[in-house]
Amino acid sequence: MRLVPTPHRQPRYRAIADELRRRIAAGAIPAGALIPSEGALTAEFSVARGTIREAINVLRSEGLIVTEHGRGSYARPNLPVRRLGHDRYRAKQSDSPLLNEMDGPDGLGEADRTEVSCREVPAGPEVSALFGVAPGTMMLERRMLVSRYGLPQHLTMSYYLLEVVAGTALAEPAWEPSPSGYVAQLESLGITVTAIREAVRARMPTVAEAGLLRIPAGVPLLVVTRQTRSHERTVEAAFSTILPADRFELEYEIKI
Repeated sequence: MRLVPTPHRQPRYRAIADELRRRIAAGAIPAGALIPSEGALTAEFSVARGTIREAINVLRSEGLIVTEHGRGSYARPNLPVRRLGHDRYRAKQSDSPLLNEMDGPDGLGEADRTEVSCREVPAGPEVSALFGVAPGTMMLERRMLVSRYGLPQHLTMSYYLLEVVAGTALAEPAWEPSPSGYVAQLESLGITVTAIREAVRARMPTVAEAGLLRIPAGVPLLVVTRQTRSHERTVEAAFSTILPADRFELEYEIKI
């Protein structure tokens, strides 16, 4: 029988959670490996099953453990962190139009899989305010879901004035994946991007977002709202560029 210290009258389930967390961090329970069964943990720590379930719930809420029906609970796999840097908006680039990424230790990673859909929609209040146009002005909405490592990585909803991009590559889902990003495509239309503004906030995912991006409980989202300008005119806006916070790092350089 293993005795778990309980300093300051720490609840038993928290002490057990601390021990399991230590094992996960030390690699004694490797990423992707199953956590010992409730029966095994009950016997090891000499507690009731309810106490073990509370401990597992703590680690699940922290995003350290994932529970799947029919498989059980296992240590969440560690995914390489991808860096979003300021240079992802270069007018010419050879990689993904959105990512300057950090791959795995071998530097190779796994190729992106991109799902894109386009549709014509009337501008709602938020979109029309950013573009400085009347509500109801027709826009092109591009929805892009990027996957890597067998998991959806991020979701972006971007908008353009329909009268500007209708009939161009930006209006074609088949354009992705592209050797150049949207900035280069705007340049090809004679639109010079002079400024890009981003606002970043963190929040917990909705049930739909967690299911779509396969986000474990306890992992927040980074939500980036982007406004692209050509001089005084907004030429593109992206809402809810949704990034699981455990898979991305945002990097910015401010020049004064």
